[in-house]
Amino acid sequence: MLPILGIVLVVTLLTTGCSTSRIVYRYDESTSRYIAPSMSGYVTPIAVDLRIDTTKIVYVENFPNTLTSNDINNIENSGTIDYLKNYTIAQAVKKYNADVIVAPIFDVKTSEDFSTITITITGFPAHYINFRKATTEDINLIFPYQQESKITN
Repeated sequence: MLPILGIVLVVTLLTTGCSTSRIVYRYDESTSRYIAPSMSGYVTPIAVDLRIDTTKIVYVENFPNTLTSNDINNIENSGTIDYLKNYTIAQAVKKYNADVIVAPIFDVKTSEDFSTITITITGFPAHYINFRKATTEDINLIFPYQQESKITN
């Protein structure tokens, strides 16, 4: 009886000591452009100027390396890299109290031990100013090289 009780005790300890690990996912997003301008219904074109700061900024974010083979094999369509770049530029916009970063250059580097990804953004913070109803001249600036798009009075 004692050996059977011992076996039952060992089996019970082994089965209760083993637990299945649960994968926990986390999703955060910070987007600088979520709704792109589109033409639908009645639209009154609006023009706006940019006040671009003359001081170039450099902003750096570090992330744990979560890249998969799918990200590496299809880097142009990597959701992970896109997310990290979008998050980094949104944080730069917040830090510099800007509306947009003009001419951003992204530098993506994996650490030597492959544990982290560092994204560095270099560019010029800018602010939208002078919102107004677009004129014919403003609209013609959109497609300066496409003669068929030119609007005349």
